Amino acid sequence: MASLLLCLFTGPRSESAYTVATLARAALDGGHRVQVFLGGDGTFHFESLQPLRDSGARVVMCSADAAVRGWDRPGARGRGSFVDMGSMAAEADAMASFGCVATLDGRVVVRDGPATEDGWLALRVATALAFTGRPVRAILDGNGAGWAATALDARDWLGGDAPADLDGLVDDAGATVLVGAATLATHGLDAGAVRSTVRVVDDAWQAATSSTPPASVLHVVTQAVTDPLAVHAIAADAHASTAVCTLGLHDGVYETSVLARTLGDTGVPQVRLCAGDCRRRGVEVPAARADEYPAIVDAILGAAATFVW
Repeated sequence: MASLLLCLFTGPRSESAYTVATLARAALDGGHRVQVFLGGDGTFHFESLQPLRDSGARVVMCSADAAVRGWDRPGARGRGSFVDMGSMAAEADAMASFGCVATLDGRVVVRDGPATEDGWLALRVATALAFTGRPVRAILDGNGAGWAATALDARDWLGGDAPADLDGLVDDAGATVLVGAATLATHGLDAGAVRSTVRVVDDAWQAATSSTPPASVLHVVTQAVTDPLAVHAIAADAHASTAVCTLGLHDGVYETSVLARTLGDTGVPQVRLCAGDCRRRGVEVPAARADEYPAIVDAILGAAATFVW
């Protein structure tokens, strides 16, 4: 019996809630232990996911995130915080995170700046993973590069202290925060004006990968193939002799096969599609490359790291 942690950070209009519930049920049916953590907008699904608790899963939400949205339920079982996520991750054998790109091996992609809650959520996820004792590496990508600025001050509209949170992730939680030089340039940030707690590197993905790359990686693509970091990550992992499997979920079933081309002719067999998501979209289910949910659970449990893009 293995332990699977599913994290959900997306709200009521997200297909991810259905996916998390279905994966959780498949894992429970397979005799595995299941934990579900809800943060940010994902706390909306706390009540709808309660049947999983009745089936034996542990379901915990960040009560602070639920409270600011007006749907916290004081006294309800399962109210908690990101500290609980840390303890759940410490007990888990595998993790899949929807709405924040994060892995059990400690890699977290910060895609949003401090002007939005999503950026703060990513930092909180990284802090939570530090409780596992594993080295945490946060990659500032896209608008997330804004966290690297020396003059960062978002208190006027958020009330929080963004520099203190970022520096605390490094100084107190022992994490490494990385940003690519090209990412800084794209967002108009000078490498000389970067916080001392942020390392500027040529390739943040490569720098965040441990000196001993994981034996296997599962990359889950949930949307159109327009994410440069996802494409780069899949290709880089393959070139590092890591066994890479790419799985198309949600709208990712439309274009996931395009990613196989970045791996060469041998990459096509390693590109899978979620059979259920294909059927819901009227997409032909490829006979040899489609997986039902129990097989997807096995893929997550069998991979050394799972990234959900």
